[in-house]
Amino acid sequence: MQLLIRTVITGEHNRMFARVTPLDNPGYQRMLATSAYEGLRVSGVNEEYMSSAEVARLAQVARPVVTTWRRRHQDFPVPVPNGGGQLLYSANSVLNWLLATGLGNTEPETLRAERDMNTLTAYARKHGGRRMLLSLSAALALRHLAGRALPADLLSFAHRLDPDDEFLLSDLREAAVPAVLPQLVEQLIEGAYDPSRAHQFLLGNAARLGWPELNAHALTASLITLIRMIADLPGRLHPAGHLTIGDPWAGPGDLLAALLPGQEPETLRFTAAQPDLTLARLIRRRLLLSGVPEFAVDVVPDELNDEFAEADVIVTRLPYQPAELRDTVEDLSKIGDIADRLGPGRTAIVVGPAAGLVDTLRDTDAIAKRAELLTQGFVEAVVRLPGGVFPARPGHPAALWVLTRDPIRATEGRVFLADLSSADLDERGARTVAEDILLWRAEGFRPGDGHESRTGQVVPLTALDLRRGTALRPSASGSAIVRARQAADRPALIGEAERRLTEAEQEAISYGVKHGPLTTRAAQRDGARPKAIFLGALRAARRVRQLPGHRLSPSHVTPRGHYRVLGPAEVLAPSSKRWIDRLILNTEYPHALLTEPGDIVVTSAPRFGALLDESGLSVIEFPARGLRVVPGSGLTPRVLKALLDIADNTTRSPSAVRPQRLHDVTIPDLSGDEVARLDDVLRRLDERERLLRQQSDLLTELRGLAVTGFADGTLTTLYGTDS
Repeated sequence: MQLLIRTVITGEHNRMFARVTPLDNPGYQRMLATSAYEGLRVSGVNEEYMSSAEVARLAQVARPVVTTWRRRHQDFPVPVPNGGGQLLYSANSVLNWLLATGLGNTEPETLRAERDMNTLTAYARKHGGRRMLLSLSAALALRHLAGRALPADLLSFAHRLDPDDEFLLSDLREAAVPAVLPQLVEQLIEGAYDPSRAHQFLLGNAARLGWPELNAHALTASLITLIRMIADLPGRLHPAGHLTIGDPWAGPGDLLAALLPGQEPETLRFTAAQPDLTLARLIRRRLLLSGVPEFAVDVVPDELNDEFAEADVIVTRLPYQPAELRDTVEDLSKIGDIADRLGPGRTAIVVGPAAGLVDTLRDTDAIAKRAELLTQGFVEAVVRLPGGVFPARPGHPAALWVLTRDPIRATEGRVFLADLSSADLDERGARTVAEDILLWRAEGFRPGDGHESRTGQVVPLTALDLRRGTALRPSASGSAIVRARQAADRPALIGEAERRLTEAEQEAISYGVKHGPLTTRAAQRDGARPKAIFLGALRAARRVRQLPGHRLSPSHVTPRGHYRVLGPAEVLAPSSKRWIDRLILNTEYPHALLTEPGDIVVTSAPRFGALLDESGLSVIEFPARGLRVVPGSGLTPRVLKALLDIADNTTRSPSAVRPQRLHDVTIPDLSGDEVARLDDVLRRLDERERLLRQQSDLLTELRGLAVTGFADGTLTTLYGTDS
């Protein structure tokens, strides 16, 4: 029976394949043309097939477009025989054809990622996902150690580089078809830019490749952010410039590797416990490929031994157990064992089941054990986490404990409690919680100084009724605490908004007095209508210069940074919520251009739109592009943007193969005198619109504050009273 490929396009593919070889690169074309790539199919990799509907979904076009391609393009892949009455195409042939022709609406990076996944999925289906992942992971590590393409005789080469079988030898011995591994490795590196990113891509897609158990205990990205910020690795570096991190229940090592982004791998040492020799080798490979030196990784078979006493930071997850088999006393005892091994000033961050860590307890032994841990004075914070922090186990409620040996005196007898069970723990929320915990760790209890927590409460241990096993939760949830503080501040916020509204009204009045009523002196124009001109013709006449858009990795675009990012989202719904750091831009995108004041950002997907960048110093994100008016061209940025808003040829049929091309857009070719007159009108309209929008925004803010305050019963007015 033929097997259909599932064309799952994920954001992870785009992140991992943000930096790829361009399609027109000669080396890439040679790779496609040589028999090395084709040899993957004849060396033990099954063929995959796609239906016409799946081709359409992959290319992001309507279903009839595929039929049109098949009829009009002689080089379109030929259907395979014996399709069971359905047209089926070779998936590799379709992906290569889409990459070579550039047809469809799917980005080349996504197509390359899908092609790699297609090859790997076929290989895994034949030889087993776990076996394939381990052998290919080992081959990537060998490629990293060698620094060059792998030879045909992998085992002899691996034995020379890893004679003690600490990293890869056994996994290569168990490979199903060792001869295919060098080709698969080079294919992955071709798409992912280097062995490290290829390895991350491989392990991140373990479930799709047939080994879902590998990432069964993985945590969400926002929780990883919370753990990374609480660990505060940069602030813990020794004067000698090194730091030791431990995980007594390391699993596949994903939690340790998650702490590496933004750090210098050469400064870190790792101690992990993993009795499974296969996973122990995987942990060493994962850290090795992330830049950690070989000698800096120590994986031991014991769960928790005295070696962890040397760790500056311990991050771990308590091993998962079904509710029927879970022993709360055992979980709390494991936390106690970690606390016993913490040195002065060292920290442990533990994620475990909420049933024992924060919920109400009924077992007397568990009550006594939790009370003992809390009263010993090294539990800094207890956080009830929202549901779903284990994506593979969405019904497993979890909590987080932060422990520190010998905390500052101002924290004595108190603990920080936060309940995020009803919150949406996104990246911003994780940062807020981490900042509250770090402030509590640094300053302790300081009532009335304006440093109150935004997400939790500092609670005396005597108020928790530990001997009865009551739940470890603040008197109000984090969201309720924030709402209460907002309610207390609401009268002041309203007063401030009223003051700014008065200032905006006075500014508008002053502008009206100075410039008088708005009058454009509009009159009927005689003569022929202006001729239409293509943007392509404006470019050819050097009246307008086109600026390229840049392909940015989503991981590099954040809510904070130095340069604004302007893509289709910002053009179609103007906002400035995405930024990129100056250092990342200079190192990762050295050829990126910044906009100048007056540049226009244009996009044609998902629909046409134009945005005038008045301040400049922005980065244009592909598929958006930029237009820069050349001085002396008879155009102004304000007029060109206004004409683009009413331009012809800016729409396309939903079933169109290609998006509307920018150089085909037509605008009226106004004379220099008409451009000057229109620019003057637009300038005066823009200024008055700015004044009115400023007042409108303040009125909207006042309306929201007043309605919310009256609705929740925390606000009233003194209307009708002497006050």
